[in-house]
Amino acid sequence: MINARNMLLAGLPGLLFLMGAWNAAAQPENVLPALTNVIQIRELKPEIAAKNLPVLLRGVVTYYDAPLDNLFFQDATAGIFVLMEAKLGATLKAGQEIELAGVTAPGDFAPIIRSPKIRVLGPGHLPVPHRVNYDQLLTGQEDCQWIEVSGFVRSAMVLGDHHYLSLLVDGQRLMVSIQGLTEAGAAALVDTRVRLRGVCSSRFNMKRQFRAPWLQVSSQADVLVEEPSPGEPAEVSIARLGQFRSHDNHSHRSKVSGVVTLQKLDGSFFIQEGEAGLWVRTDHDLKLYPGDRVSVTGYTALGQYTPYLDDCVVQVLGHTKMPVPVSAKLEALLNSPEDFDGLLIRVEASLVNRVEGTLRPTLVLQSTNTIFTAIVETPKADERFNALEPGSLLALTGVFVAQTPNKWTPHVNRTRERVEQDLSLQPPETVEVLLRSSVFLEVLQAPPWWTLTRLLWLIGLLVMVLLAGLGWAVALNRRVRRQTRIIAGKVKREGVLEERDRIAREFHDTLEQELAAITIQLDTVDAHFHEAPETARRLLELARSMTRRSLSEARRSVWDLRSHLLENSDLATALREMIVPLAAASGVEIIVHSAGKARKLPAVIEHHLLRVAQEALANALKHSGAKKITFALNYEPSQVQFRLGDDGRGFDPATAGQASAGHFGLLDMRERVEKIGGRFSLCSQPGQGTEIIITLAGTPTE
Repeated sequence: MINARNMLLAGLPGLLFLMGAWNAAAQPENVLPALTNVIQIRELKPEIAAKNLPVLLRGVVTYYDAPLDNLFFQDATAGIFVLMEAKLGATLKAGQEIELAGVTAPGDFAPIIRSPKIRVLGPGHLPVPHRVNYDQLLTGQEDCQWIEVSGFVRSAMVLGDHHYLSLLVDGQRLMVSIQGLTEAGAAALVDTRVRLRGVCSSRFNMKRQFRAPWLQVSSQADVLVEEPSPGEPAEVSIARLGQFRSHDNHSHRSKVSGVVTLQKLDGSFFIQEGEAGLWVRTDHDLKLYPGDRVSVTGYTALGQYTPYLDDCVVQVLGHTKMPVPVSAKLEALLNSPEDFDGLLIRVEASLVNRVEGTLRPTLVLQSTNTIFTAIVETPKADERFNALEPGSLLALTGVFVAQTPNKWTPHVNRTRERVEQDLSLQPPETVEVLLRSSVFLEVLQAPPWWTLTRLLWLIGLLVMVLLAGLGWAVALNRRVRRQTRIIAGKVKREGVLEERDRIAREFHDTLEQELAAITIQLDTVDAHFHEAPETARRLLELARSMTRRSLSEARRSVWDLRSHLLENSDLATALREMIVPLAAASGVEIIVHSAGKARKLPAVIEHHLLRVAQEALANALKHSGAKKITFALNYEPSQVQFRLGDDGRGFDPATAGQASAGHFGLLDMRERVEKIGGRFSLCSQPGQGTEIIITLAGTPTE
């Protein structure tokens, strides 16, 4: 009974845990049942995993990082990541067997488990690791799996509280994080071949795409040294680095020494020994100064034209003088880049442009017909850099770096010429000179005054002057046209005043004189009325004729004064307005026709044509006895024709217009037409009516 009770008490927590887990993961009846193995979860699509499907698993902890709450779990089917949303009360360790209840989530790369409830069952057994190569890691299928890899430890580094190893697996880099690894232990693993067991983790982007694998190892017990380090390598010269020697093992480290010539912002640096330069890369955070003599131990890597050292351990031996820079022409640098790669040089070139980038200040330079760049290894440009003007001739002292245009590939069945072509290096695709600071920029010659900037400013100024001149010309043209309109108005008003003065003179010269003559004739008639009746009657008839003449002249003068008919209308409209009162008073049918596209004629021409029409109409009403009078205006492109006709008694043109007969109208009309440059024609016969034709050649317009 006691044993049974003890067993019941021992199993009660597990039973309560399972009941709580099932209650926490309870879903409606139409939802899938709880998932009981990892492979089911990993095969879910992200949209399905996002539905918080319940899971109930039993397996072993493969990796747990308490500060980061990173938990990896694996059962008999596969491994998976568990998102810890709250601090775990108990401390987990790799190898512990646990029961896990939670829900699914899509994760950022593969499906995961979140909101876990964990019960530790006790010590367990880690699964047999899956042996993989680097190509298998790149597929992403090994994410969260317990694996084993083998490779060479190239370097060790410390980032925060974690120690990392750079492992070379199948020629590729794999970062490894090992819990509990000390700095001394990490240094002891450098240059050894090891076999590691751990959990494969993945780096990914925001699009759920795989970027790179890395390995998380729980303890040093999972690190097995397969091949120990050969020890401290023998020192070689920089010039002989990478050359074949039968006793060398090129998979292990090499050791060189030299003087630091420049350190880049990324921490890598250049050293020089004699006339040979070398680029050195290291993961350690070091602050070196030009002139430091250093001993460098690292792995030989293939550079662009010469080898470089990677994953280096650096030891500062002291400080000495800087090497003397080698003076070189750009042509020599391009023809023999392997002789100058990584070497401190001095070269002259013309400045094309300055670029103050977000990373490093850069100069674009030109020598002969080649463009290259110079990069100042400082975070930002200083005043000396900003004072450089394009077109200046500069002398630069820095480290030469060249980039090959392509990779060399061997050829099968090569001829001798092909072998010589392959062995000869092609010119660099890009050339750079790396400068420690702008102090190593010397201005040999200032740029000419006529720089591109000044030329552009001058062109811009000339364009502005030209535009200003065009604007002034346009404004002047507008003013001229406005003044022309004002002058035309003045001329028109002056013409009106002149015409009115002329009419006033005519009043004085004709009407006043004729009225005076009529008065004299009437006085004479009065004196001879009783003595000579016939003479008085003849004188009275002459006075009556002179009165009619004066009446005609008065009417014509009044019409001349009423020139406003043309001010706001065209000639045809003015004619219609003129004949309305005359037609009503005389009872004669008067018609005005207009053909063609009417246009405004010059004011002087329309004025004289209207006066001619008035005179002709007055003569027709007075002398012709016509029943119908017609005015026809014909606007043609090349001329304007004005016809004035009646169906009256007509007359003989040979005797018309004689002053003795008292008829001055025809002569006045002819003079007016000739004054405006027109042609006057008269067609009339007794009993057949009269027609006057006025023709204005050309296309007169106002």
